[in-house]
Amino acid sequence: MWSKKEPVILWTTAYAPLLLLMIGGFLYRNELLPAALREDNAARIFGGRTWIAETLFLLAVLLLSLALYRLVIRLLLRPAVKRLAAGTTGRLYAVRRFEKLPASDYTFFLMTLLLPRLALDYSSVANFAVSLLMVVFIIAVFVRTDTLATCPLFFVSGLQVFKSTISEHSLEEEKADEGLRKEVVLLAREKDLDLGEKYRAVRLAGKVYVVLKAGRS
Repeated sequence: MWSKKEPVILWTTAYAPLLLLMIGGFLYRNELLPAALREDNAARIFGGRTWIAETLFLLAVLLLSLALYRLVIRLLLRPAVKRLAAGTTGRLYAVRRFEKLPASDYTFFLMTLLLPRLALDYSSVANFAVSLLMVVFIIAVFVRTDTLATCPLFFVSGLQVFKSTISEHSLEEEKADEGLRKEVVLLAREKDLDLGEKYRAVRLAGKVYVVLKAGRS
């Protein structure tokens, strides 16, 4: 249902905290901010404790990023969820198995989120440009590989993320051909899925599906 555009938007938004910190750090270290926001003025306002200004900036970045996460993921998921609720898209599946996505699946994202920030200082244009290129490269890798399920935006979407096995067929047919089952990642409203119920699901990208219980609006 999604094209390449949506994963690009998702992963670029996922790195918003890092990008904001990089840009803010570059402007701050090179005194390119308005006079009221420069280091010497912050030191005067907070009695030499510039760490207070830096902490406030970090909190502002985190809050802005969280708001951006929620806005972007809801806008991207809304069309699919509405069409599923109306029954105009998707197919019926039975869920054979499900489990929460393990925390280890997010390790690589967290490492890439922190590494450019820790590895370089942004007082020079060259360092800033190298860091920016690193982020662009990492986003391109995520978009081109089947890692969409580990995007942190799904955690603020109001949906649960499950690693699941689903099927459109009966248990008897599956016993004859195990290839009829699909190993996917499901985004669902429910905290627990009912193995005895049918769900209407549509594939967003890769192995990621959004599902609603059949007949639910």
